[in-house]
Amino acid sequence: MTGRGTTFVLGLVPLGPVLGQPAAYAARYATLDLVSGGRVGVRPRIAADDVAHDRILKVLGTPEGDALVAELFDRAAEFIGRVGEEWDAHGTAPQGRPPLLSLAHDTVPYRFAARRADAVLITPFDVAGVRRIRAEVDALAAEEGRALKVLAELNVLLAPTAGRAAERYGALGGFESDAALFTGTPEGLADHLEEWHRDGGADGFRIRPVAVPDDAYGLVDQVVPELARRGLVPAAYETQTLRGRLGLAQAQ
Repeated sequence: MTGRGTTFVLGLVPLGPVLGQPAAYAARYATLDLVSGGRVGVRPRIAADDVAHDRILKVLGTPEGDALVAELFDRAAEFIGRVGEEWDAHGTAPQGRPPLLSLAHDTVPYRFAARRADAVLITPFDVAGVRRIRAEVDALAAEEGRALKVLAELNVLLAPTAGRAAERYGALGGFESDAALFTGTPEGLADHLEEWHRDGGADGFRIRPVAVPDDAYGLVDQVVPELARRGLVPAAYETQTLRGRLGLAQAQ
């Protein structure tokens, strides 16, 4: 069976605003964790809605914006802390606590991740950026007496040859993203990921296929087997839970 048919092993990490009562929030994710067999994670959205998100973007980099962002993340950290207490008290989620993944671009969200997340999604543009962010995240996590996984985000556009990949990129008519873009062959992508892991310190990656399904199939059918051949990903997992696949200890 190819990777295209094995959706029952995929982790599910819905993005949800930090809203409502912590008990209800905890119950929703515990239910998803139960019905999925322990494959659910949590990715909190700090802004309550698109209006709030747009307001934040307009004031970023200003004293008002800095204060607003800090307040939102402090409030979210308190909320998520109470959610964790609900999971601990009722013990209904198969993983104990579904793993929390947090997307972060700067110091304030890095600090939130250091306080509450199991893994932080970062957006470097080169291996030096991976090292720099990794060092900052590790320092903030150490202040909290914690450690967390660091996963680098990367957009991917694949083709059998570098020339064909360049043609595909040209056909896009421009590409904008908060994360870096890799354009090239599956083997070249394996080299790129290995470098960011070996020299940058990334524990893993969240890959964003530029075109679905083509780039997704290239990842599953060509890149993953090559990474397994190099010993960078396991040929098979001993656990079906998302916590286990992320290399996280079972939450008590």
